[in-house]
Amino acid sequence: MLTPQLNAIIAASASVKSSQKLKRMLEIILALGNYMNSSKRGAVYGFKLQSLDLLLDTKSTDRKMTLLHFIALTVREKYPELATFWQELHFVEKAAAVSLENVLLDVKELGRGMELLRRECGLHESGVLRAFLAASEGKLERLQKDARTAEDAYTAVVRYFGESPKMTPPSVFFPVFVRFIRCYKDAEQENEARKKQEEVMREKLLAQEAKKQEKRNKWQQQELIAELRRRQAKDHRPVYEGKDGTIEDIITAAATPLSEGEDPGRPVRGELALPQFPLLTPLCCAGPRGLRPRQHRAGTSGVTDLARVTVPSPISGDPEAKSCGCSRG
Repeated sequence: MLTPQLNAIIAASASVKSSQKLKRMLEIILALGNYMNSSKRGAVYGFKLQSLDLLLDTKSTDRKMTLLHFIALTVREKYPELATFWQELHFVEKAAAVSLENVLLDVKELGRGMELLRRECGLHESGVLRAFLAASEGKLERLQKDARTAEDAYTAVVRYFGESPKMTPPSVFFPVFVRFIRCYKDAEQENEARKKQEEVMREKLLAQEAKKQEKRNKWQQQELIAELRRRQAKDHRPVYEGKDGTIEDIITAAATPLSEGEDPGRPVRGELALPQFPLLTPLCCAGPRGLRPRQHRAGTSGVTDLARVTVPSPISGDPEAKSCGCSRG
């Protein structure tokens, strides 16, 4: 029973003293403490280990984060190799449950009991006592040696951290690290949970902003379309088409040369033709009943395009005006 307890004290004392990661963690805590207290007091060169318990009592203005949470966050971002410092601290929990003072007293009691047996065996010869002494003396010596080693190791580690071995027993010293490790792990988990929650909220806000932007873009697009429609309605000029085709057809037909044998007088598609009437007899040839249709010669069509007929004016007096050819002239 005594040997495992002594071994726990020895291993815990050695690991705490030799841990480089723990040393750097304490340096970071000291630097942050000096930064926070720089306006009140000057820089300090160290702090009591019991001050580690106060890291949870120092909180932010919104009361949502403690100084330990900030330290864990800083270590994770800036010094990730220190995030697992607690892995270098072996048997700390077991050593925290050991009362070294009581163990040393038990070892001393065993030594006194062994001395009494030696005296008894010298006064009264007993084979049983001699056999017991022969088997137990070696064990007691090893136990006493382990007790001295544990006491020396603990004294060295306590003095290494500036504490007093008499004022700070193992039941007080090692539990400080146990609580610090447990609280540090909890702070890391809470930081991770807070980070995930912030990511969810950020994604939610981004999704809401994307929807708002989509609505704004759609509204702007609709406004642009409406504006274009208003401008188009304002600047619109109606285009009139001919009876026989559109303006484009007319232009195309006018630009197309006539094929061989095609009547130039025949209106083509896209050409506006004047209405055709039967050729009327001029006034000079009119009979008593007024105008009458002229008899056309054989071989001519029954209608003539007025645009191709030249009719002399009866009042023009143009000497060069051609006679209609009637016998009444």
